[in-house]
Amino acid sequence: MREAIILAGGFGTRLAHIVSDVPKPMASVCGRPFLRFILDDLQEKGVEKVILAVGYKWETIRDYFGEHYRGMQLRYSVEDTPLFTGGAIKKALAQCTNERVLVVNGDTYFDVELGRLYETEVPVVIALKRMHDFSRYGTVCMQDGQITGFCEKQPCKEGLINGGIYLLHRKMLSDMPDRFSFEADFLEQKVSALTMHGVESEGYFIDIGVPEDYALAQESLRPLVKKRKAAFFDRDGTINVDVHYLYRPQELQFIDGMPEFIRKWNEWGYKVIVVTNQAGIARGYYTEDDMHTLHRCMNERLAEYGAHIDAFYFCPHHPDFTGPCHCRKPKPGMIEEAIREFDLDPAQCILFGDKPWDIEAGECCGVKGVLTKDKESGGQVRA
Repeated sequence: MREAIILAGGFGTRLAHIVSDVPKPMASVCGRPFLRFILDDLQEKGVEKVILAVGYKWETIRDYFGEHYRGMQLRYSVEDTPLFTGGAIKKALAQCTNERVLVVNGDTYFDVELGRLYETEVPVVIALKRMHDFSRYGTVCMQDGQITGFCEKQPCKEGLINGGIYLLHRKMLSDMPDRFSFEADFLEQKVSALTMHGVESEGYFIDIGVPEDYALAQESLRPLVKKRKAAFFDRDGTINVDVHYLYRPQELQFIDGMPEFIRKWNEWGYKVIVVTNQAGIARGYYTEDDMHTLHRCMNERLAEYGAHIDAFYFCPHHPDFTGPCHCRKPKPGMIEEAIREFDLDPAQCILFGDKPWDIEAGECCGVKGVLTKDKESGGQVRA
């Protein structure tokens, strides 16, 4: 499981006359918060858990995104007083469990192949971007992949800049104070003592920190805003044999032909999204972490067939234990959320389920439903 921290506590001082009432990552770009572009990119690249390091008007971010987005877990690390970038990262790292954690600037979109950052085991890896004719950024000196120094901002014909995406060992900042600059007090001061590698990326880069680039982002990121199509699947009884409150990976058994069927929808360019009632969580039979572990196992098993599920949406409620909700099928809440977060066109979507309430939930959102047979009747989709 990949974890990431997003530094989302910025005031947006240089954008104050344009964006004055929200944190900088929530500045509107192409009619949506800029932060959505970053989260979308991380989700597409396999990140499953994001800790948002927040401060200024952080409730704006929480109220918009909540605790899940596109199937990712969202957690919040709140600064009561400004901790600067280093302090914000250190505080957020306390909520991480992986040995290596991605850190991403909340005002920068950088299309980086994240897998390349994981290819080396050094303590710090930084994604770098080659720029031409610039003076806004300092430069990074590198020799044979190892970073040797950081230079101050000055007019430059060509050079590598810090792209604002890092891969750090989780305990890397444990000896640092609670309030410090990650760039000035850690990277620049520790570059001689620590092994830091740079990975140059040719992916698109834009930093919305100044009005000129904020305006540019309105056009350059517009191609990423488009209506998509999806194939929705119920889980138990549709993808896998229903063993009643499944959460143990060893009990996972795919319905015959279902991995190959999912692969077809992957190949046809559809997002494959699971929407599943998980009353076992409300009943206390298993935890959300247990469920996430099962879903990771499911995708690992599907990968053996060349298939994958893009996102899992789940309802952890049951009316007898948690009261009514809007997400438990046949209520349409999970599908509505996926349509909003993935920019889906319901008319181009389809839903497969083994129960009438699956179909009803889809129809509430304008999504065509197809009732499937269960394993006992052959495990085939009934068209």
